[in-house]
Amino acid sequence: MAFPTHVLVAPLNWGLGHASRCIPIINYFLEQGAIVSIASDGAALELLKGEFPNLNSLELNSSQVVYSSSGFFFYLKLILQGHGLKERAKKDEILVESYAEKNHVDLIISDHRFGAFSKLIKSVIISHQLQFKAGLFSRASSFMNAKYHNRYDEIWIPDAEVTFDLSGVLSHSEQVKVPTQRIGVLSRFSKIESPKDIDYLAVISGPEPLRTSLEKCLITAFQGLSGKKTVIVRGVYNTESLKDFPNISFYNHLKSKELNALICRSKLVVCRSGYSSVMDLACLGKKAFFIPTPHQGEQEYLAKRLEKLGIAPFSDQENFKVSDLQKVSQYSGFKADEHLRFPLQTFRRTLEG
Repeated sequence: MAFPTHVLVAPLNWGLGHASRCIPIINYFLEQGAIVSIASDGAALELLKGEFPNLNSLELNSSQVVYSSSGFFFYLKLILQGHGLKERAKKDEILVESYAEKNHVDLIISDHRFGAFSKLIKSVIISHQLQFKAGLFSRASSFMNAKYHNRYDEIWIPDAEVTFDLSGVLSHSEQVKVPTQRIGVLSRFSKIESPKDIDYLAVISGPEPLRTSLEKCLITAFQGLSGKKTVIVRGVYNTESLKDFPNISFYNHLKSKELNALICRSKLVVCRSGYSSVMDLACLGKKAFFIPTPHQGEQEYLAKRLEKLGIAPFSDQENFKVSDLQKVSQYSGFKADEHLRFPLQTFRRTLEG
């Protein structure tokens, strides 16, 4: 294909991970001289508009879902909302196709946002999750997931072709029939050599009400760390700020450069085991402690896998104790490897060829 002149990048708005990992993609195309537009909704759109205030943006339909705190009902509730999600995807598709036609877009890049698609314009999807880990609902979820993925011209997997791939079995599926390409690990951050003056940094993300419940859990835990410097980045927009505690500093949200600096200053990062967070920490070579989003199979799988590999420990949220953080000393942490990062040379050759 000819190198695209106008790219529309559209991430899903479920937490900030999909949007944040699109930042290096957007920067790449801007550096190559392409026009880039962004499309999403809610906090994901706010994040990208904050990072790229000069880019044109398209607001899509809300992609938020209602979550249950119960394991079985967590997945059942998602499935019952499937029709509504399908309808929103159809509405997104109309908006995206109209915008693309009017603005001469010649490449649509969706990050797991199934409505960001056109039959008339080359459409690719960024996805590490070609199969689902959803307990009893794994087979049905993976089937529907593959059905949507197979509409696209190509799938870009944010991982590398190496012996140890971060995504494990998640990025492999026999049901997906369209071409796939591993484009390298996506992270908006770069390693900065700086004094490690923050003992514990918590970066909170994900859907409500689970985001708030983790925030409350970590505030209680960090209050017990007398004499330790702790920071909590709440991952919220348009919300009143919390007053700092004697040993806890709060930020509602930070731009990439500021968050990058905080992570590099920290001795330990506490966060969800979402794949975007895993990629960020891998690229920075950080020590981490994971608390998976309750009942979210993908995060539970990644946390268990990284613990088994001796990289980082985890705890489920319900049983988390501040003393669990001491387990980190028994694990290696991530080892930064710049050769795994996007864009891999194979990606450059394919796109520019």
